[in-house]
Amino acid sequence: MRALLVAVVALAVLAPSALAGSGMQDPPKLPNSTAGTKKCRTASRYGASFRVYIVRGARRISCRRARRVVAYKPPFDVPHWTYFDWTKGGNGPWSDVYRRNDRRVVIGAIMRG
Repeated sequence: MRALLVAVVALAVLAPSALAGSGMQDPPKLPNSTAGTKKCRTASRYGASFRVYIVRGARRISCRRARRVVAYKPPFDVPHWTYFDWTKGGNGPWSDVYRRNDRRVVIGAIMRG
């Protein structure tokens, strides 16, 4: 019984610190429009077409690489990138958002009709 109590207390202490370092709780802030972003033409994934924009870090990534990140299948498994489904409550015209794990580059994608 005592070992169980120690395990529960340890979990309660360690769980919040593990979540704080993961970056999953803080999505990037994006503008409400595409003004001020770098336009990178289109990319397609599973038959859907996306307009690709580099929102942050345009000097750190090429448009070609940004289009390949957006076209990666499945979108949530892109190595070294965190995927956000922006249709579930995000602002602006964005449908998919990708943030590089070092947080210096953000790519926004808008699904075309």
